[in-house]
Amino acid sequence: AVVSTQSTGDWKNDIKEKISDVFVVLYHFVLSLEPVKRARVLHRLSRLSLTEIQQAKILHRLVMDYFHTSVCALEHTDYLTSLHALNELYTPLTKLEEILPRVLYQCLEDEDEYKEGTVLSEFVETMKDDVFKNRCISECIQKREAGDELLDKTINVDEGVDYAAVWQVIDLYKESVILTRENDVEEEAISLSKMGVVYHKVLLMKERAKEVLMKVLQLGSSLQPRNLSNEEWFRDASQILAEYQKEEAAKEDAEYAKQRQKYLTQLKPQLEVLKKKFNDLSTQQVLVWLYKEHPPKHHANFSVDLKAVGSTPGEGVKKLVSKAIVHYHPDKIDKKDHGMKYKVWCEEIVKHLNAKYSVLKGCD
Repeated sequence: AVVSTQSTGDWKNDIKEKISDVFVVLYHFVLSLEPVKRARVLHRLSRLSLTEIQQAKILHRLVMDYFHTSVCALEHTDYLTSLHALNELYTPLTKLEEILPRVLYQCLEDEDEYKEGTVLSEFVETMKDDVFKNRCISECIQKREAGDELLDKTINVDEGVDYAAVWQVIDLYKESVILTRENDVEEEAISLSKMGVVYHKVLLMKERAKEVLMKVLQLGSSLQPRNLSNEEWFRDASQILAEYQKEEAAKEDAEYAKQRQKYLTQLKPQLEVLKKKFNDLSTQQVLVWLYKEHPPKHHANFSVDLKAVGSTPGEGVKKLVSKAIVHYHPDKIDKKDHGMKYKVWCEEIVKHLNAKYSVLKGCD
């Protein structure tokens, strides 16, 4: 009876070893299959009566394959394939997480197998985070494309723009942004850019568009040193903001010109004297007159050797004019301290000095 029991035990162990050998060969064969076919075979294998260690290997490979499919699909913005793969991945990942504690217990006496089990535990935790991120990105693209489709239908109708539908588009883009926030910078930027374009072109809400598109450029800067000039979302945001900047600059210039005209009228007598001095006097004489009668008061403790200026030989005159342009340049003038009238006066002085410098330069 003892011999019979031992024989039975040996026979069982021998069968287990052979099954294990067959599994290793089969597993490596399955790994050589192309991904789609491999996933089907692994699904069937996972339903067999295998040891939990063997089952963990199959589930691990299955999860990796499905996740790889999701990643590849997202590279081509194929959110449907990505979501399908993530849905298929859920069951094997959940099953793997369920059996891992028992697998680790079974591997306690084998250091190498226990390490493999520990790595699998870390893999499961990391994969749960990655799956969540990919699902968010996939659903983000889904929401954004739904917004694109609705916008296209809304603005390409004979009856005029349906603004209620446009606001639905904005809501879809907002949902898309929320899904990608802290998950994918570029996808968030793409959704924000589309939202900004709608605010700009359709709703004509300039301030809101500006706010959103500035955020797009901030996100874009975080992707440096990558070159984004060929990305549509970056170009749209940059061009619209450049347009706004140009409009604001033109508005400021018009306002400044209006203010400036008032002071030009007040300065008319002085400007006529200034023009006559530049026409009648030599360059050295003009500079002496300017420094003596109208010194650049916006420069603290300004001083100049008038005698040296007046006696400067011909080859040094151009350098004197260049220095005078710097002394009187209006960019250095604070309107709060010296007033707008003084700034306009210096602008006119610099105009005459630049004309004089151009003549001197032409004589070289």
